[in-house]
Amino acid sequence: MEQKREYHINNSIVEILFGNILDSQAEVIVSSCASTMNLRGGLSSAIVKAGGNEILEDAHRKLPVNVGDAVVTTAGNLKQKYIFHCITVDRSIDKSNTPEGISGDDIFQYIIDHSLDKCFKLFHVMGLTHIALPAIGTGGAGIPYAKVAKTMSEVVARNLRKTNKALHVEIYLFDCHDKKDDWNFLSFFEAFASQEAISHLLKEQQSEELLSDEPILNSDELNSPVEINKDVFISYSRKDSEIVKSIYERLKKSGVSCWLDMDGMFSGVSYKKVIVDAIKQVKVMLFMSSENSNKSRNVVSEVSVAMERKKKVIPVRLDMSPYSESLEYDLVDFDFVQFDMNHVEESYTQLLKRIASALSINHMGD
Repeated sequence: MEQKREYHINNSIVEILFGNILDSQAEVIVSSCASTMNLRGGLSSAIVKAGGNEILEDAHRKLPVNVGDAVVTTAGNLKQKYIFHCITVDRSIDKSNTPEGISGDDIFQYIIDHSLDKCFKLFHVMGLTHIALPAIGTGGAGIPYAKVAKTMSEVVARNLRKTNKALHVEIYLFDCHDKKDDWNFLSFFEAFASQEAISHLLKEQQSEELLSDEPILNSDELNSPVEINKDVFISYSRKDSEIVKSIYERLKKSGVSCWLDMDGMFSGVSYKKVIVDAIKQVKVMLFMSSENSNKSRNVVSEVSVAMERKKKVIPVRLDMSPYSESLEYDLVDFDFVQFDMNHVEESYTQLLKRIASALSINHMGD
């Protein structure tokens, strides 16, 4: 069997490798450990041995912890920045203190799902891009490889589909007891191949549904790009047309060069092609965030394209509805402009300052 295989999920890469995870160049190494945080078994012990007692001391400062948690500690003398500890073992677990409705093998899925999900949330909040994981829970926790492979592939894929960032995930397979052959690990390759196929299918569906809020135009695409020559692209739901048009007109009067499609003005060319060309050519996107736009596949796709193209995205919250799950990871730490209809002048002033700042930064980078 190959020593390394690569899978593509959304814009990220997942590598499955045979070898020692301590050799990884990732920013973070993930390890399984018990709720006592004694770091005595398997990988945890190897991490302390290589990185020093500073890791163990930091782990003890994080007590108490619960099974299903994920805890961050220093990486000590290791080349990584951090160690994420998935709490997968708790000898006190029994039917009286497991989550209601979870029993038998389902507890394995619960432990991996929750601890790994928390790892990815930490990973995102800390602004990291490269993480290395073992087969979570196959050591002291005794979770079967097939169960770990299935659950890890689902959790990793779910988290990578939530972001448009290009992340690098490594999964190290290592038989410390030298009792397995390559075929024992086959379930990992099968599980991630399946998730890659699902990801490709979802991307194709998203592409077909791009800008399908209101199918206005059906003409053939032009071979040459449409000349946009604008600085700011406004992404919005047509259900918010009234307020968005008023903002657009005010920005125009203030000298901001905006691109906004209102009522399908670009008849005669492919709408999808015009949108993508426009996003490529502008410097800033205003994402008019609302309950309507966060439910709109076309708006979510537009913002995704902008982020893939590394455009500056400014969320303008027309209401305080939560971001679409597809955008939440990417936008959760972004400063937004709250457009308050009770304080219109203040809202315009704040928005103009943010646009001016974004355009200034872009010009400096030109």
